[in-house]
Amino acid sequence: MKIDHEYLKGLLSAFESSDDVYTDITKLQEAGFDWQTPEFLFHMRLLADRGLIARTDGDYGFGFFEGIGGDGSWSVLPLRLTANGHDFLEALRNKEVWNTVKTGFKDASIGTLVEVSKQLLNGYLQKKIDSILDS
Repeated sequence: MKIDHEYLKGLLSAFESSDDVYTDITKLQEAGFDWQTPEFLFHMRLLADRGLIARTDGDYGFGFFEGIGGDGSWSVLPLRLTANGHDFLEALRNKEVWNTVKTGFKDASIGTLVEVSKQLLNGYLQKKIDSILDS
């Protein structure tokens, strides 16, 4: 399965939009992200792999437990967007970063997306700082 940039950004936004200090799969379901789909599981695994989301108790995982036959079951666990997750979302919200990521890195891995978006945002911010200092 390939990374869906829009889905990924939306899922990160749903984490951030929680009215509480945490979210869970039922709240994400209410935000339009069906936890029973392969797309949801795929993207949640990517976010967890990169430390962009985490359980509030600090343990590894996000509530999906895979059985021997490949089937799995879900537990509703409190989850949060980590500082790295907030940073990644901030970068994706920048219009220039988002357009570049969507067009120039459409087949990139999650690691590349995180790194590139961070570098692009830093470059954009440096230009902004330079223009302020030059004024």
